Amino acid sequence: MTQDPNERRGKQIRDIGIYTAIPTMLAVGPALGWLLGRLIEKRWGHDPWPSALGGVFGLLAAVRQIWLLVTRDGRDR
Repeated sequence: MTQDPNERRGKQIRDIGIYTAIPTMLAVGPALGWLLGRLIEKRWGHDPWPSALGGVFGLLAAVRQIWLLVTRDGRDR
């Protein structure tokens, strides 16, 4: 079965968008978690635990979002 060239081109563009979003998620997730942890530290103290845990939770959230994105993309094919 042949695929329409416009459909194939659209799929390629979607794939490029998905796979360029992954590094952004890996950078922004931990950075945002760390930043929120720093705000908690400034307000209530307990240095360095809130920022460390925020970075870890941000990384875990980013990995989860990437997993959902990749598995959803796999189902669409």
